[in-house]
Amino acid sequence: MKVLFYDADGTVMTKNKIPDRTYEAFRLLKANGILTVLSTGRSLPSIRSTPLEDLGLTNCITAAGGCVIINNQIVSHDYLTEEQRDEITDYFDQYHVPYNIECNDGLYTRIGEKERQLKRMPITLKEAGSLSEVERNKNRRSRFFKQLKEVESFKGMHANKIHWYEDKRMYDDGMITKSIEDIQKHFSSRYNVNPLSFNGNKGGGEINDKAITKKKGVEMIMKHFHIDPNDAYAIGDGYNDLQMLENVNHAIAMGNAPKEVKRVCSYVTDSIDEDGFYNAMKHFHLI
Repeated sequence: MKVLFYDADGTVMTKNKIPDRTYEAFRLLKANGILTVLSTGRSLPSIRSTPLEDLGLTNCITAAGGCVIINNQIVSHDYLTEEQRDEITDYFDQYHVPYNIECNDGLYTRIGEKERQLKRMPITLKEAGSLSEVERNKNRRSRFFKQLKEVESFKGMHANKIHWYEDKRMYDDGMITKSIEDIQKHFSSRYNVNPLSFNGNKGGGEINDKAITKKKGVEMIMKHFHIDPNDAYAIGDGYNDLQMLENVNHAIAMGNAPKEVKRVCSYVTDSIDEDGFYNAMKHFHLI
């Protein structure tokens, strides 16, 4: 059996849509008996009610490796300790950095923060730039508003990761208080700090425990299904894909991936807008 681990945003999905040729590739992969495994930085709440569900989620790696699902059962769940979670959120609160925490049961933020976070999805023509973008942002707002819950305290919550936004629209007077470089300098010795890969975000990043990566999920899936290393493929475009890509025999970078990701891969395909996923599957004769 061959297995394909695939990232979500920037790899098979862009602007919350999956290209037609990518859908076709998945149909052919299934017909050819290829085991496909979603491997994403998104936590479960950010996957549900998106086109990713159409691709099948029986086996998947979510929260950048924090949660592993095999045959629809959660078999592994690692998350930030309360002390780690509070260290990060206290820092963001101190500098008024907008953020939310991702848990398996939902997305959470402080009371009063939801409206602030919606500012990154403008619904006026002047701010959005086009009617199609206005409609897209209305849909994004509706989904996000339902997903994100405001709470007084994060006590007792198992945070898979925390992500923050570096978007001037969300800051008072448009002044970003902490850049991604500031946050990396402050936290990177103790945590994974990666730029966001969600399409449509102007900037920001995500933080999780250094021990949590997609590598663990890859190893668990391969062991469970008795996959030969030479039959393992992975494709991605983001920094949190690095350890996934470094631990399979056939590593594929999307054309839109940064050079650090392309460097560890044996093959670079086209960008997502140029049917890169479909073309890569053709190149490796998986379809």
